[in-house]
Amino acid sequence: MDGQPSSSKTRPGGTEIPIVRHPEFYFPDGSIVMIVERTAFRVHQSILARHSEVFAALWDVPQPRNTDLYDGCPKVELQGDSLNDFMDVMRVLYDVFYFDKIKPETNLSALIKFISGILRISTKYSMNQLRNKCISVIQDKFPSTLKGCDDVLSRGIQYVPSEIVRIIPLARETIVPKVLPWAFYLCTHIPVDEIMANNVLEWRDKALCLAGKEHLWEMQKTLTHTFLLDFKQSPTCTTGCQMRVPRNLKLNDIESIRDSPHPLQEYTDWKSLMLCVKCQQAFEAQHKDGREKVWQMLPSIFHLGTWDDICKDQSA
Repeated sequence: MDGQPSSSKTRPGGTEIPIVRHPEFYFPDGSIVMIVERTAFRVHQSILARHSEVFAALWDVPQPRNTDLYDGCPKVELQGDSLNDFMDVMRVLYDVFYFDKIKPETNLSALIKFISGILRISTKYSMNQLRNKCISVIQDKFPSTLKGCDDVLSRGIQYVPSEIVRIIPLARETIVPKVLPWAFYLCTHIPVDEIMANNVLEWRDKALCLAGKEHLWEMQKTLTHTFLLDFKQSPTCTTGCQMRVPRNLKLNDIESIRDSPHPLQEYTDWKSLMLCVKCQQAFEAQHKDGREKVWQMLPSIFHLGTWDDICKDQSA
């Protein structure tokens, strides 16, 4: 961001690129002109200062007498910002019902497109209310608690691989690490070939996804779904469940689980196992405890620290 007169922008041929007025956000009574990608936004300084700690601090500093003007208003040129991102933020600031356009049925692709620019700009310029609103919208589908995980699973949200992978670089860029563990968990369900060919994820994130598959598979075998994969009856069993339990999982089933491990999936079909009361109670408790352990370990699987670390990073 630069409040001083900016150097002229020129085309390759040497002619200056003119500044154009934005057709929607150039208000006759605006008090400040913001320049983004050679587009002028004549808006209200008080509104920007109210929502942004950065802009408020900028204008708390006495301005020099030779402040650069545009159309009679002080001019501030924003460097490195996307025109489309800034337009989205202006729409939020000048339309109190803008976020109402997001509906419960809004698909993930549209949701990411809707909030990405707002999240980037609100993070950069400390627009905390807007940033928190964007985060709450994302976390509705990318939870940071096991209860939230159960909620999204019960709602049957459809996660398309090409949409999931876009959340990871956005969350890293805008410091929203709370959504990353679930995003990575979902990415482990993407076939290996698709992960390797993906042009959105960085190589380190591809490696985390691939390694995560193996970690989650081990957890599913040893923590959450042991009763399906390696059944051992309860020590208090008196009816010989070890001999009677159905063996439903074939080699193809096991390979499918290994390719797309889902240890956080809650198992509910206990009746089909035909267990005695003692065995069922023991395995239900083990399954519940295992899911809680997996959730607590989820960030560390993807080299994100602990949930406490993630919360501190996001609130810093």
